[in-house]
Amino acid sequence: MPWTPPVHVLLSPITADDGTQIEQITLKPLFYAAQKEALARAGDDEDDQFFELAQLATGLSVKELDQLKRPDYVSIAHYVHEMSTLPASHFLQSVGEGEPDEVTLLQPLAAAGRSLTSLTLEMPVLRATKAMKKLKTAKERAEFITAHCTGLMLPDLAYLTVPDWTQLQVRIDDFLNQPAAFFRNATSK
Repeated sequence: MPWTPPVHVLLSPITADDGTQIEQITLKPLFYAAQKEALARAGDDEDDQFFELAQLATGLSVKELDQLKRPDYVSIAHYVHEMSTLPASHFLQSVGEGEPDEVTLLQPLAAAGRSLTSLTLEMPVLRATKAMKKLKTAKERAEFITAHCTGLMLPDLAYLTVPDWTQLQVRIDDFLNQPAAFFRNATSK
């Protein structure tokens, strides 16, 4: 069953920029590239970061968001925090523990002319990890090895939701840091 974005019913309705009343907000998933840009705009201040991400998650303007009562904002901030830190498996609770290298995506990903609902991860070859280590920043290294392990092109990564990105990083971290015995034990029955 696919994931559906949650709806937050406001304790106190707000006035939209067009003068209509907003009584509920369908929260949107955060996407990797958009989140990265929002965090760069916000700088180091955590409150500014949450505000930028709340705009992405709600689709509200600054004027609309500023009208929210604090409890509504706290609920949205909680959603933003979960969306920013938890893997897709948290949101896809109906998906059981299956094959760890087959990652079900929170939202379909349009890549190579297809709509992908899952990605199959491949362990990186040593040549790829050597190339990865030559890149300057941790973000560049993570993007390079994620593209290598998923078979996606670097630009495709921008359209992953943040929980999908997080889910992939957990398994890729295993690939990069665990010995062979870890994988044998995980697959033996």
